[in-house]
Amino acid sequence: MKNQRTDIIEVCWELFFQFGIKSVSMDDIASKLGISKKTIYQHFKNKSDLVEQALEWQINHPRFSFQSEEVSHLNAIDQYIAFYKFVISQIENSCDSMRYDLRKYYPKLWHKFHRTNLSRFQTELAQNLEQGIKEGLFRPEINIEWISKTMARFYLNMAETDNVILEKEDISNIEFHKELGIYHLHGVCTNKGIEYFKNNFK
Repeated sequence: MKNQRTDIIEVCWELFFQFGIKSVSMDDIASKLGISKKTIYQHFKNKSDLVEQALEWQINHPRFSFQSEEVSHLNAIDQYIAFYKFVISQIENSCDSMRYDLRKYYPKLWHKFHRTNLSRFQTELAQNLEQGIKEGLFRPEINIEWISKTMARFYLNMAETDNVILEKEDISNIEFHKELGIYHLHGVCTNKGIEYFKNNFK
């Protein structure tokens, strides 16, 4: 059962994700929750403390996981389709400011958060590929390490301004992500897998 501290973290993260960290005040968070700012300070020393604890919470409760109860029971292709749908939902609600604010104002937290997410996501992608091979949906000869490493770094670094992979309009283009998903599945699937995703990847 969630407690008030968790409620505060979840709401502040949603606001940060939509509007950026710097533009969201403690008053905004309190108003969204329908509580007083004093109540927030009962759980967090200041905004920096809230940001740090929110990042720690997100590391342990990622917005998407192949290992979550909603996804883990699915076959490997359906898991990847669930991931694709998650990406689309994030595109429709995301804000570039949060990433920028984290890097500028909380660089140590950003590097820890980014590094941890990269490692976790690569591990989960590798597990997804291994599962698909066992299910006969993915080709047994694929290089799991290379593919999982490439996909993880692509998805988590594609918006980085230091090393531009995609233009902003490409990142927010749903058709682009659909084509990328088709490209990936065509590359890793057996004939059985290709037939399955053609009938299920919409």
